[in-house]
Amino acid sequence: MEPIVARTLEFAVLTGLLFAPIEHFFGARENDRRGRLTDLLFATVGEMIGRAGLVFVIAVALAYLDRFAPERALIPYTTFGQVLEVVLGLFLIAFSGYVWHRLSHAVPWLWRMHSVHHSSESMDWLAGFRRHPLEVMLTTLVQNAPVVMLGIPLGAHIAVIILLRVNTIFVHSNLHVNLGPLRYLIATPDFHHRHHARHGEAKNFSSIFPFLDYAFGTGTDEAADEFGVDEPMPTSFTGLMLHPFVPATPVATPASAGERPTR
Repeated sequence: MEPIVARTLEFAVLTGLLFAPIEHFFGARENDRRGRLTDLLFATVGEMIGRAGLVFVIAVALAYLDRFAPERALIPYTTFGQVLEVVLGLFLIAFSGYVWHRLSHAVPWLWRMHSVHHSSESMDWLAGFRRHPLEVMLTTLVQNAPVVMLGIPLGAHIAVIILLRVNTIFVHSNLHVNLGPLRYLIATPDFHHRHHARHGEAKNFSSIFPFLDYAFGTGTDEAADEFGVDEPMPTSFTGLMLHPFVPATPVATPASAGERPTR
């Protein structure tokens, strides 16, 4: 368990040292930060629980799925091939993540778990850590299963995972990054912040490739300045950890995967 604790704390500290000063000097908006202690607990205790689950549960599941991977490499072992493996792995994770994310807004119990992440009323680097450990485990399994079953080598897989972890913090950060036309290829904080908008239909589900949203009709360039969810939510770390398991009041079944369940 010691490596899990050390690596979790190292990642939280390093991302804080990188993003906090940048947000301080170049923040896109004034940040009346509430729930800082809650998010710090998610960045440490929550991440440790999630990482332990990944090591002892999800890794076993993925190892089992690896038995179904093709015996021959799909891509020739060359420098170009290695780059292509990373790109393919990233696309597979992005696409499966997009589908899973839409389901998380459409299926009531999945939304109850996912709403923990959406409960943050501030968008900054720290908000990227507010994720229920169980959701982290399930999302990791769903996103990585196709990569494992296609036999993409571990080296490329690890590179993809590192990119994703940094990307998660980046798209939640309180920064304005203007990529011009590339904004349809690479997700920016502005793009992802719209997904966290308190009001309106859920949009911008992909936190990696915006073109997936535009291809499936869920992308928008609209801005968002108010974040959170319009439903009663706990504010403490313990309350949010228990939230998916506490009986909910009846909710209306969402009409489509693009609508959040509402109370």
